[in-house]
Amino acid sequence: MGGNMTVTTAAGTFTTATGDARRLPSDKVRPAKHDAITKAASDMFLAEGFERVSLDQIAQRAGVSKQTIYSHFADKEALFKAICTELTERLTIPLREPAEGSDLRATLNRLGEDTLAMMLHPASLDLHRLVMSAAVRFPELGHVAYEAGAMRMIQDLSTLLMHRSQIGDGLTRPLNEEQARILAEQFVGMLRGFHQVRGLLNVKPASTAARRSYVRACVELLLRGA
Repeated sequence: MGGNMTVTTAAGTFTTATGDARRLPSDKVRPAKHDAITKAASDMFLAEGFERVSLDQIAQRAGVSKQTIYSHFADKEALFKAICTELTERLTIPLREPAEGSDLRATLNRLGEDTLAMMLHPASLDLHRLVMSAAVRFPELGHVAYEAGAMRMIQDLSTLLMHRSQIGDGLTRPLNEEQARILAEQFVGMLRGFHQVRGLLNVKPASTAARRSYVRACVELLLRGA
């Protein structure tokens, strides 16, 4: 990826089975116990696998009681969903809170660069591998990850595209809800391309400059084709 990249989430520091610290620090103020629980869960899910980790083990790692975990999260699936949701919330800030004076092209370029960087971050790749491996035995885990991650992003992006199309910002015609959803899925699919596949297979990633150029091309394709 051409250097270190920080992605913000309340999940804290992910640690892989080899002991690598993959930090995803939070810029939100959350209760210390909440952060301790999500950090411990992230570490253990990635190191041991979702199915092998119990709430008792997470509680011991976090230095809290099991009852404290239940006061924050309904169950292990809810805890995992929180980790995915917090990552997605940070990533989609440009959609919900566009920079003042930022037009659609600038907003999409910013989102595209952030999204691609997040997809290729080591912790995100580890999380993706974890979900893919666990979803066969635990389909509900795959559903949780999809609803908290990809589906949430598509919904937020669809809302932005539909709103901007209705005021003539960057798009040639107004979009209805279904048209905006399809366009949002196409855009995120273009961004992913083969970049994520290369990351998952530990193939050398494109340079930062090459990724930035790729994102700009994706944005222009979307704006011309809509």
